[in-house]
This record gives sequence, C-alpha cells and structure tokens, in this order.
Amino acid sequence: MARIYYTEEKLSGKPIESDIITIELFDFLFDRTDQSEFEFQSTKIAILAGFIKAGFNVFKHVKLRNDGLYYTSKGQTFFLPRSIIFYDVSDYNFPTKFYFIANIGNRLELRQCRGGVGVEWFQIPELHGPVKDTKIVKRVEKTLAEVKRMVEKSDNEGIWVERKPKKAEGTPKRDENSLSLSKDQKEGFKELIGLCVKPDSCKEAIETCLANLHAEYSEIVLLDLICFSEHNDCDFIMRMDWAAEVSELDGVLSSNIQHNHGLHIDLPTPDTYSEDATVSFDHVFEDYDKPLREHGLQLGFIDTESDEYIVLLHKVQDKNRVEQAVAKIGFDYYEK
Repeated sequence: MARIYYTEEKLSGKPIESDIITIELFDFLFDRTDQSEFEFQSTKIAILAGFIKAGFNVFKHVKLRNDGLYYTSKGQTFFLPRSIIFYDVSDYNFPTKFYFIANIGNRLELRQCRGGVGVEWFQIPELHGPVKDTKIVKRVEKTLAEVKRMVEKSDNEGIWVERKPKKAEGTPKRDENSLSLSKDQKEGFKELIGLCVKPDSCKEAIETCLANLHAEYSEIVLLDLICFSEHNDCDFIMRMDWAAEVSELDGVLSSNIQHNHGLHIDLPTPDTYSEDATVSFDHVFEDYDKPLREHGLQLGFIDTESDEYIVLLHKVQDKNRVEQAVAKIGFDYYEK
C-alpha cells in the first residue's frame, strides 16, 4: 500500500467533526508507536484478547504514514499528508477500496478512494472523495478506538506486525510456512460455499480466495471471505451491524435471492417499520424469513459472539448440512 497524495497542501473537502477522530488522537498514535502497519487478524494474541469477537466491525488493516512532505516528479509537485489508512482486502498496491484520514495544517478530513488494477500513485489526488456514509465514519471511529486501546494496553509488545510494503495482485498468496486450518475446517468452508453460492464465476472466485488463504484461525478465514465477497460483489455471507437499518437487510437479501436463486420474492417493505427500527428489533429477521420459507429458502446465522449478525441464505432442505458445515469451521448455527 503506497502513500496518500494531494495536488496541494489543502483539504479537499470539509474537516471532519468527531469526538474520536481528533488531532490529539493522531498525535498520540504517531508519538506512541514506530509501527507503520497494524494487522488485527494476524496473531493469536489479538484473537485471545477478544479483538475478533469484539468486532467484525473494524477494518482489518490500518496503516500510519508519517509524511507531511512534498514530492516532485516530472515537473509536477504533490503533497503527501500525515495520514492513517484503512482497508480490508489487500488486493492491489492501492486496494480496490480504501479510506484514509489526512492531517493537513491542524485539521483532519476523512476520504474514500478506489484503487485496483492499473491505478498509479499520481492518479490518487483525482480518485478520492468525501465519505457520506455514517456507517463508514462509525467504523473508522471504532477501528481507531481499538488501535488506541491496544496500543495503550500492550505498548507494542508483539501484537502489531510490521511488514515491508509489497505489491499484491489478485487474492492473497499462500504462505506455506504459516499455520493452517484443519482438514475439517477447510471442508466446512467448502461445504458452505457449495450450499450457499450458485455455480458461477463468483463461486469460483470465492473458492480461489479460500484456497489462497492460509491462516490458523477460522475467525480470520471467515472475515477474509466476508470481506472478499463484499468487495467483489459476490453474494455469499451477509453481515450486518446490530444497529443496521432494515433497508440494509432488504438490499443485501434481495441481491442474494436474485443472484443465487433467480427468484423474485415479496419481502417486507422497510418503510413499514418505525424510523428508528434496526435489524435487531423484535421480529425483523422473522418477518423476512417467513416469505423465504414459502419458497423453500431460509435465513441461518453463524454465532461469532460479536456485535454483528453473520447471516446465510440457504435452502430449507439443506439446514442440517449447513449446520454441520458451520460446526466444522468452529461456530454454532442458529435460526430465528
């Protein structure tokens, strides 16, 4: 992952207003650690400390760039601000989708950017834009809070992993020297893919991603598959924060139904719920599950003991097989 580039030493948009994303927190993080790359999913210590269970809602990768300098190339000058970068999937040098907080002057702004195949560093100033989704703002805040908490608690005693920058292409490459899942766990993930994703290019892509993932913990692989599916618009495992709006459930479920089953099912209308309704309100999931069952489908849930719902859409007749597959990967299955 390369750095953040601006055409001038000036915010591109409005400074962010947040009680968590502050100059004081920026200074604290840059002063307290020499690490430039934080990976929450890569060590046993982080998992045992409750990080994974505390939140599937945080970004997997956080990078600190202590720049604040100018760079001139081929007669053009760019400003590289001090920045903190957030992303889930390390698929390219500039990931397909990432977010960053830039510090220019004594102000901060939160931006989103799309990288991907063929994107060069000098294009970045034209590719980033404002973050309008409040869920992303909250996710960045939660990630920063976790970074601060872990830095305070462990004082960089081995939880963070700093690696030399590298250019990644496609799905993550297998590290043959690292620990891996058991045979049953691998079979469990393969079975879930087979039971929940129709045979097409998306299924092949997810299977390839799984084959290239090499981790000791099911939590890590599950999160990797979720992130890969989300970033590649593949309908597989659906995740929703407990405070997600009903319309979010309606959107991801409708897409999953259409893509994997080719059906049009009359689902509940989100507008019929109160303005403050979330997916965690009583009977919301049950309301959506009822018309699914009339078409031989149902919702199933993976219990990760986190503050998110990890949801599967599968055939009613496959419930026992799905439950067994979830058990193989190390989690409990439940339904509403």
